[in-house]
Amino acid sequence: MTKEQKNAAYALALYALLAVVFRFSSGGQGWGTALLLALVATPLALWMGWLRRRLNEQAVEWGRRRARPWPEERRR
Repeated sequence: MTKEQKNAAYALALYALLAVVFRFSSGGQGWGTALLLALVATPLALWMGWLRRRLNEQAVEWGRRRARPWPEERRR
């Protein structure tokens, strides 16, 4: 699978999961509303994941976060 196909499959799975969650949540939205809410929430969730990954990469680059745990943390 190429990277684009993997990203598309991940986005589609997230969309389906969000639609089901919105449909069967305590509010009990209808399918149309649940699909529309999932359509709005999916890009937001994907963007938030991308932003977190980017900030972590920058923190490692700037030395604010270690890629490996400290030696004393490895012993736990």
